[in-house]
Amino acid sequence: MKKQKRRLGHVDVGMLVAETATRMRAGASTEKAWGQTCARAGFEDGDAVDDVGVPAALRRMWASRGRKSADDVRLGVPPAVAVCRLTRATGAPAADVLDACAAGITDAAESAAARRAALAGPKASARMLAWLPLLGLFLGSLMGTDTLDFLLSAGLGRTLLALGLAFEALGIFWVRRLVRRAEREG
Repeated sequence: MKKQKRRLGHVDVGMLVAETATRMRAGASTEKAWGQTCARAGFEDGDAVDDVGVPAALRRMWASRGRKSADDVRLGVPPAVAVCRLTRATGAPAADVLDACAAGITDAAESAAARRAALAGPKASARMLAWLPLLGLFLGSLMGTDTLDFLLSAGLGRTLLALGLAFEALGIFWVRRLVRRAEREG
């Protein structure tokens, strides 16, 4: 049976960490626990752990993350790597520290999902409001007014068009900034 290669961006890092801790509690060494867990998850280099105790699978997940990487990878890999390095360097009980890390990763992923759900409404509203001026122009032309001719004429029309475009651009910029700030601060 051919082993499938795991897509790096679609893995639950919290589950990997929790499963590794469980294997350690069952008596497996750190390297063997990580190796079995990563191999079961479909990583080809599941048994490779570097000299500071970090599994190659975690390093590959972090190295291959994209700009829009999954929250599990973006929020889960750095703490998992830190825990691996810490337990190797200090000799701390890895299973206990990994369990605490898994709980933190799960909490962070749940918070990110809640934040995305909370921001979906404002993003949709902003998108709809951005299209309203064009809808107004279209409806005005359906009613027989020469709105576009007025806006492109000299004088007051062009001034109002420039002012409207400036407010539209400012509104889009402002809403995007608010959403980015809410995503970042969450």
